[in-house]
Amino acid sequence: MVGTFSPVKELFLDTDGESSLRTLVSMTCKETSSRVLHVLMEKYKLLEHLTALRRYLLLGQGDFIRHLMDLLEPELSVAGTELLPYSLPSILDAAVRVTTAQFESPQVLQRLSTRIIQPMPGDIGWDVFSLSYDLDGPLAAVVTPDVHLQYQQLFCTLWRAKRMDRALTRMTQELLRAHRQLAAFPELGEVFHQLHMLTAHMAHFSTQLNYYLSF
Repeated sequence: MVGTFSPVKELFLDTDGESSLRTLVSMTCKETSSRVLHVLMEKYKLLEHLTALRRYLLLGQGDFIRHLMDLLEPELSVAGTELLPYSLPSILDAAVRVTTAQFESPQVLQRLSTRIIQPMPGDIGWDVFSLSYDLDGPLAAVVTPDVHLQYQQLFCTLWRAKRMDRALTRMTQELLRAHRQLAAFPELGEVFHQLHMLTAHMAHFSTQLNYYLSF
């Protein structure tokens, strides 16, 4: 029975001298790259983990991030040096359980954790909190430590922008409440109008900044 060979093996068996080394190297590289990519995608779920990085370190999982911030607010309102790290994992788990994050695969959720950045003078808990997504083995060869550091830096920037957006939303709500309470003083109408315009412009800028950084 005559065996069949891959194109690369046929080049090795070719004795007529017509096949060049360049062709051999090129075909070997293509076959190897294709095989490595297949293993990364199928066995190690590379695409699933890259999607998770976008959802959690780039704050793409909106409902989870909003609920996590709500739960963390009492903890993160203290000085950065007073933040208690042992309370953060349970808060992360609570946010996962009641949002769409609960439907993630266990392979994703077990890599998601919290970390505290070394605080600088004047930092509060919001400034030093970070999510982390830990990759190892072949996945760490794709998302190298340098790349992971860039994700962490992007998280910190987006986290601050998201916090600013929350503050603006609360400011708008407080302005509306104050406007209703002081409706008997029409002379304040223009002041409230200017304040509403200012917060609207700031909210628009915050939204655009979040969109630019995320996409």
